[in-house]
Amino acid sequence: MQKYFIIFYVVATSLALIALKYGTKTGVPIHYVNNKLTFNLNFYAVSGIVLYGLSFLTYVYLVSKYDLGYIIPLTTALVYLVIFTASFFLFNEVFTGIKVAGIILIAVGLILLNLKK
Repeated sequence: MQKYFIIFYVVATSLALIALKYGTKTGVPIHYVNNKLTFNLNFYAVSGIVLYGLSFLTYVYLVSKYDLGYIIPLTTALVYLVIFTASFFLFNEVFTGIKVAGIILIAVGLILLNLKK
């Protein structure tokens, strides 16, 4: 059951980042103009904010159930792997040799984190 929370966290956080990237293509959705704070929120920005809220609540739960030295590197690495892949396909971002080497090191780190003692 616990692994479903990890999966949900990774998916919610990754989708939140992707939605926020789409939602802020025209610029930052919050502006301070003429001494007034204005919001120019679109569907993607609102979706990203909501998903981030859900992922935060899930993260708090995960931190309460797992050792910090395990759950933080695990979830951070998984989100990074998902975002790295999504950025290539959705935003046409470039893979460099250094980035690919970093991803390989992250994947190896995930394997080492999950080896049984």
